[in-house]
Amino acid sequence: MREVTHPHGVVVANLGEGGVLLDTARPIAAFVSPAALKYLAGRPPTVEHREQYARCLDDWRAAGLVADDNGAAAAGTGLEDLRVRADEENAQRPVLTVAMGKSCGFCTQLSADLAANAAVLRDLDASVLLVEDERETILGIPPDHRMRAWLGEMGRAAGAKAGTPSALLRTPGRPARSRLGFLEVSAAFTELSGADPDVTVMEAPTTCSVNVAAQPVDTLVTARVGGRRVGIAVRGTEALEAVQPVTGGGNEPGYTPVTLTVERPGSMFLLFRGGELLARARSSEALRTSLGVVLAGYAPSGPTGLRLLAGAAVHEGGEAVLFPRNWVTDLVTHGTRLGRSGWRVCLEPFSTVRRDSGGGLVLSSRSPDGASVESPVAGVLTQALERPGPLSRSRLLAQVTNWIARPTTAGSVDMLAASLGALPVHAGTWRQAITHLTGTARQER
Repeated sequence: MREVTHPHGVVVANLGEGGVLLDTARPIAAFVSPAALKYLAGRPPTVEHREQYARCLDDWRAAGLVADDNGAAAAGTGLEDLRVRADEENAQRPVLTVAMGKSCGFCTQLSADLAANAAVLRDLDASVLLVEDERETILGIPPDHRMRAWLGEMGRAAGAKAGTPSALLRTPGRPARSRLGFLEVSAAFTELSGADPDVTVMEAPTTCSVNVAAQPVDTLVTARVGGRRVGIAVRGTEALEAVQPVTGGGNEPGYTPVTLTVERPGSMFLLFRGGELLARARSSEALRTSLGVVLAGYAPSGPTGLRLLAGAAVHEGGEAVLFPRNWVTDLVTHGTRLGRSGWRVCLEPFSTVRRDSGGGLVLSSRSPDGASVESPVAGVLTQALERPGPLSRSRLLAQVTNWIARPTTAGSVDMLAASLGALPVHAGTWRQAITHLTGTARQER
């Protein structure tokens, strides 16, 4: 077998029995069995395991976790030839062609963001063509007939080569650039609008966030938090009046993807982050307090430590637990039941943890009134694997390690992996997690 090498930024973290192969720049990771961990360290596989090991290498190489024979990451854009052709066009103004897909959830979210930014896009000093099969939508300045035909051809070719959403951006005096995925395409729109994508909060959508974003937005408010721009979609006059004292009610120039959503469909205000229901508030004052805590979580000057894309709950007795991000809505919905047992779900968009002197994890959060709180992490609740196998704990720890927010560092990955080793991990569903937190399991701890 050839020597295994990894592209820059890919690390292997040891989890005791097995490990995790993780990209520190992208949210991609893979569990590594104990045998495969030895192979990655340089020990050749036994004859009977070579075929299985080769399949693992193919999967890891396809994900860009393992380098090819030339030492380069296998995952490419597939748009190299299109960029060359785009450079041949004499664009008088910026032009952007975006490949969209009818069944693409990321494209659905992108379309919702475009609708929320309609006022910005009307004044865009650029030509944009959205291509979805044979359907074409023009944004900004309409291109001439020849340019439109070229953009349409590029859009369909980009979708076929790189999937959706993907884009080609051509600006006068600069080489053409490819943009892959929701985040990069959103950054291209932000750049074209004159705003700074580096200080604009952009988060990849989930299935739930697409459902929340599907309804029309009445107002898009831009909040400034420590120099960063956060887009808040507001539905309804009452929701806007409640939000304005926190944000000033303004909308800065420039394209801003929707990160938070506020609405009042009934008697309660609802605050969403993407598809996560973060808070239900009976009064505008309570909503403003919750929104302030959430916005503070996006400030660069927030709590120092390691950010996890995970939810957290803190008990009045002092300890905390971590759980999957996609359980947040369910646990918030059952917040009254959890509250009777002394638990509250944290509002922060990230769970920020650090390692204490004893090697354990400490969660930094804020109480409902905004006060800083530090709580030792007493355990992790996570989704049960469909086929856990004999090494279920290592597989679960690999799953939890993948919660780390990217970009990160190799040292942070190693720190998290080492700290997880002594923590109890309970696998199940969100319903079982609520039972665990409110039932006898907590009393016996």
